Amino acid sequence: MSSPDASGPAKRVTIRDIAKVAGVHFTTVGLALRGSAQLPEATRARIRDVADRLGYRPDPMLSALNVYRRANQPRRYQATLAWINNWPDREALHRNECFQEYFAGAQRRAEKMGYVLEEFWLAEPGMTPERLVSILKARNIEGLLLAPQPAPKMFPALSYENFAVVSFGYSLQPSVFHVVTNHHFHSINLTLSSLFQLGYKRVGFFGEQAWDDKVEHSWVGGMAMARALNPGMMEVTPLLKREPSDRELRQWLKGNRPDVVISYTGASDWFNKLGYKIPEDLGFASLSLPQEISSISGIYQNNVRIGEVAVDFIISMLHSGERGIPRTPTRILVESEWIHGTTLRDQRAAPPAGRRRKSSVPAAA
Repeated sequence: MSSPDASGPAKRVTIRDIAKVAGVHFTTVGLALRGSAQLPEATRARIRDVADRLGYRPDPMLSALNVYRRANQPRRYQATLAWINNWPDREALHRNECFQEYFAGAQRRAEKMGYVLEEFWLAEPGMTPERLVSILKARNIEGLLLAPQPAPKMFPALSYENFAVVSFGYSLQPSVFHVVTNHHFHSINLTLSSLFQLGYKRVGFFGEQAWDDKVEHSWVGGMAMARALNPGMMEVTPLLKREPSDRELRQWLKGNRPDVVISYTGASDWFNKLGYKIPEDLGFASLSLPQEISSISGIYQNNVRIGEVAVDFIISMLHSGERGIPRTPTRILVESEWIHGTTLRDQRAAPPAGRRRKSSVPAAA
């Protein structure tokens, strides 16, 4: 029978061991391993390299204790995070209720964790990418939240190598950073499933082409897959225009005869303007409901939660020392909630769509 190893388990490498080899105080090691902006990047990198060579692994029990202590103590100021607004009109970003909820969620989470979220506007008079980077470095701001871009395929021309970066959505192209966004493909599937349960079969999609571009065609792609998997779903050609004329919209409705339209929240006004009663003549479902609206049927994308998750993600990057463009970008997709609202009705006992509309909808101009 062999005797047990007399040497016993390997001795755990401690922060003091790293400090001794690196020639620094143990508190400096702690700051470096947390990615603190109080230390130069070169110092952080050197200490992390020493820790890796020694085989340092955080003590899971001690980490759990620290998490418990932090959760039960008021948060002291940790650092400032930058919210990068690349819109030509600064307030246009915040007028989008969904994007404003991203900001509100991020701000709330940052404050809870001891951080301050501060907005920086790239189109501010006198601001250049070089000047912004200089300001961020001077203030030791290392975490950047890239707000949704004003149009698809945009990329703010900043030097990112010294920053931890998280992007909202897919409008930033090339998509080289970590992304937090809604699970848009699941959202359209949830919408369609809810419509099918109510008996809708002729499902129309009306929206701006740029918005489908911004979700990497998840919405139109989800519609196409649903038609392939559900033989009972009738073919309705999507209307992908930002502001169609009344004539174009009326022709689309008459030519395709949808019994329900999926679009963005404000689009229901277009159908009311043409004389369609919702939901009597036409069902309506939104893919982008703001949090406070419950009268319209559709999807709430959990925008506040998306903002919170983005902050959690970037704080973890700051603590781990991750900076610059990642080798393998990660996407975190937040699920939606279905809001029943009042703009849909049970179609299973309703008269045929064409008969309902014949007397209630004005003739084409």
